[in-house]
Amino acid sequence: MSSYSYADERRPPVRTRIEHYARVLKVVAGVEFKLKYAGSALGYVWSLVKPLSYFGVLWVVFGRLFKVGGVRDYPLYLLTGIVMYTFFVDAVSIALPSIVARGDILRRLSFPRLVIPISATLTAGITFLVNTLAVVVFAIFTRVSPSPSWLLIVPLLLELYIFILGLALALSALFVRFRDVIQVWELVSQLLVFATAVMFPVLYLPGWFQIVDFVNPLFQVIQDVRILLIGPNQGHETITSVWGTPWARLVPISVAFGTFGLGLWYFRREAPTIAERL
Repeated sequence: MSSYSYADERRPPVRTRIEHYARVLKVVAGVEFKLKYAGSALGYVWSLVKPLSYFGVLWVVFGRLFKVGGVRDYPLYLLTGIVMYTFFVDAVSIALPSIVARGDILRRLSFPRLVIPISATLTAGITFLVNTLAVVVFAIFTRVSPSPSWLLIVPLLLELYIFILGLALALSALFVRFRDVIQVWELVSQLLVFATAVMFPVLYLPGWFQIVDFVNPLFQVIQDVRILLIGPNQGHETITSVWGTPWARLVPISVAFGTFGLGLWYFRREAPTIAERL
């Protein structure tokens, strides 16, 4: 006997629901990005101020004082790391408290809870695209020759976003139960700027730490993007050269997708009772 019911007839097709959620995400992320700079004199320019200010200070300190500028195209090396690190930290930081911050809406309206943390990461993604333009302009200014290999940056950024999304889903749901999560994340994000070698060559890290660090998709993606943009250079080690096998590349990729799967599973498990705990 068929299990068909009238409710099935009223339920929209999967493709229709996906398209609807995609439109909702696009609108919500766009609105949040605009509200973030609403009323400010410089508007969207503020999205560039943070990474460029950070870049300026670190360039003076490390590029001049400590002569780290020996790395070819060190300014581009540094700016690339800052922009990607900022994207990672901002996306997770915005998504982490997003469920709690929108508790009133969750209690009044019925819609997929996933929309909230995902839209938060997309808001950070819009800022990242703006910052990427600064990297492109800087690359042109430093006369870095474009290469077809730059197309490989796209799947690398996709890997990073999947990792970000997994963390965002897990931490936003966990924050509903344990408010100390945000304190832990603030500490971790501050340590990551050193652990991911944003401002100095990877050679400055101990060999054993490099092996462990490449398990982190953020670290691996930053290094791979740098070598695609600038080419082989001092401090441009990859996971293949550090681990000694090309199969090692599957490790951070597996971590990224594993984090996403775990984050999605945990968020969906917690979603039905989220509104009651807010």
